[in-house]
Amino acid sequence: MSFFNSEKLQTAQKANLDLLQQISGKVFASVEQLSQLQFKALRDSTEEHFEGVRKLLAVRDPQGFAELQASFTQPSAQTERLAEFNRQVQALIVGTQSDIAKLTSSQVEAGTQQVQEFVEAISKNAPAGSEPVVAAFKSSLANAGTVFESAQKAVKQASDVAQSSFDAATAAATKAAPASAKATSGNK
Repeated sequence: MSFFNSEKLQTAQKANLDLLQQISGKVFASVEQLSQLQFKALRDSTEEHFEGVRKLLAVRDPQGFAELQASFTQPSAQTERLAEFNRQVQALIVGTQSDIAKLTSSQVEAGTQQVQEFVEAISKNAPAGSEPVVAAFKSSLANAGTVFESAQKAVKQASDVAQSSFDAATAAATKAAPASAKATSGNK
């Protein structure tokens, strides 16, 4: 009697290939979105710099130059744009990570089910006296499942903590920008 079912093995291999293709698709889509975000940020920054040069070239007197200089020292628009860019990148990373975790989780569950079926088939056909070995194998399998679940929870918690820290840092930077602009303009 054979414990291996070639059809199940082939189905599992196809499922793994499909999973790899789905993960690759998610990664490529995320890289494309990141490239678009970076391109937009570069384009906006370039436009802002050209506009600044145009304003500089339009200055005709010292008072106009002082006003222009004061407008350049106010980083709130730049800070807000950078914070928004960082929020979008963070959301992209978290979304991609979440999608990949969902895809791999379902595949791991299917693989675990197949291993459990295999162990059950072995235990039914095991010779007398091998029950302790089969029980130890089942226990090891259960422990591996518990470790995987714990690792998934730890990754989720770390991702949540990182997101919370990022949100707090972004909020603090956004609040600090107007304060530093006021301090800069107040020192004239």
